[in-house]
Amino acid sequence: MRFMRGIFLKNWRPGRLAENGFSLVEAILSVALFGLIITAVVGAFLYGQEGAMIFGQQARALALAEEGLEAARNIRDASFANLAAGTYGLTISGNQYVLSGSSDTSDIYTRQIVVADVDSKKKSVTANVSWTRNAQRSGSVSLATYLTNWQALATGDWTNPNTLAASLNISGTNDGLKIAFQNNYVYLVRNDGTPDFVIVDVSTPASPVLVGSLSLTGAPANIAVSGNYAYVTSNSNSQELQIINISNPASPSQVGSFDASGNADGRSVQIVGTTAYLTRSGGAGNEFFIVNVANPASPALVGSLALGQTIYDVAVSGNYAFVAGASNQPELRVVDISNPAAPALAGNLNLSGNNDAYALAIFGTTVVLGRANSTLYTISIATPTTPALLGSLAVGGAVNDVSLNSAGTYAFIATANATAELQVIDLATLATPALVGSYNALGNLNGIVYDDTADTAFAVGADNTQELIIVQP
Repeated sequence: MRFMRGIFLKNWRPGRLAENGFSLVEAILSVALFGLIITAVVGAFLYGQEGAMIFGQQARALALAEEGLEAARNIRDASFANLAAGTYGLTISGNQYVLSGSSDTSDIYTRQIVVADVDSKKKSVTANVSWTRNAQRSGSVSLATYLTNWQALATGDWTNPNTLAASLNISGTNDGLKIAFQNNYVYLVRNDGTPDFVIVDVSTPASPVLVGSLSLTGAPANIAVSGNYAYVTSNSNSQELQIINISNPASPSQVGSFDASGNADGRSVQIVGTTAYLTRSGGAGNEFFIVNVANPASPALVGSLALGQTIYDVAVSGNYAFVAGASNQPELRVVDISNPAAPALAGNLNLSGNNDAYALAIFGTTVVLGRANSTLYTISIATPTTPALLGSLAVGGAVNDVSLNSAGTYAFIATANATAELQVIDLATLATPALVGSYNALGNLNGIVYDDTADTAFAVGADNTQELIIVQP
């Protein structure tokens, strides 16, 4: 025993127990760290799966909501009376959508279509979709729109549009050039002067009120309005496109501009989403520009194209921009904008004679185009790359601007006809457009816009006492 104890005492050292203890702690920590790593990896995998599932559910819900709004449009087209105020579901009867019950279900989703009256010709429609994600969480999306009774619009007696609801005299002697309408306001530009940009409240057409104005650099040529901004083309060599904040109509302010290379004047503009399609006079540079205006304070060039002629007007439909141009080239040209960075000429239509095309508007697969030769044309763009002439109508004066009602059944035109400056054209038969009625203004009209809800035409022109006129049937 004494011998064995000596052996044990001989082999024992104070640090050995500590070494064994640290080894045990290290092993425990390693196991714990490994467990944490496994937990993190498994958690990330599970959360990733949940995130993908939530994204998929959200996308499916949005698709159902969009389907709901489209179904409401189809129901409206069948009969506006079918859109009675209330909360409904959707079902299909006779291969058509109908409103039924208070909701409908698809898999885990419940959809409701809420219809509310705005006025006698307009409804608000909201598609709500809800679902249960898990035992603790639910999801929901909503999309909304307004639907008008287009079949009942422009039903006034435009055979004799001689009711001048009102006019407005703007200080100075500069002509009114072009006009746009949005949410009970008209926005007009004049060929320079102080002011040359004007905002008018026309919520009561018989009593227009000038609420805001601005003097811009250079002389304006045309205008488009979208959301909180007005986009004005100009002859300014450094600001061919000027962007104005109109969120407060009483105090508009310029927030940005775009300088197209070269010195040719800006001519026309159309806004689609966050993209501006700008045209200008013919010159050494390009005449067609695609501009990103997502940041109005800093618009950026996306792409451009040389067309070799002055482009007076532009309208966009799908992957194509249609432009009205000067006489020595085809009056109607088609630009493929499917690749915005590289727009390309895709087609054209050369009309007889050498008169400029000043204005155009699009409804469905039809272009309505006005020229300096006192003629209005209807043109098929069913095949966009090969536009085809359908019909024409002599209107007795240069066609300076065109506006269509939402159903595409009437064209309201501003002309230089000395006794019928404002004309209403029936487009029911595109091969033979026909004059419905006219109004004799005090001077040539240069710009026009028609509002379906008020069944009213707003026009601007050359008379120094009536730069703005408001005409009703």
